[in-house]
Amino acid sequence: MFSKNHLTVIDWWIFFILMAIPIVNIIVFIILLLSSGTNKSLKNYLLALILPIVIIIILMATGMFSLGLFGGMGG
Repeated sequence: MFSKNHLTVIDWWIFFILMAIPIVNIIVFIILLLSSGTNKSLKNYLLALILPIVIIIILMATGMFSLGLFGGMGG
């Protein structure tokens, strides 16, 4: 369904409904992202959703290290 060259409105609706279901959304997200047959636009959309999350995690980890919140560095 998500491997077509052109996704229809119905395909996008099904995608958004699957993304609205907890737990299922994570499984579908990973399957679509790792599948080689996934539509290129959909895969780029999924990567665009992940990018801000990765940036925030890196910034938070950097901030925690700089404040010494990861243990062993505080005195």
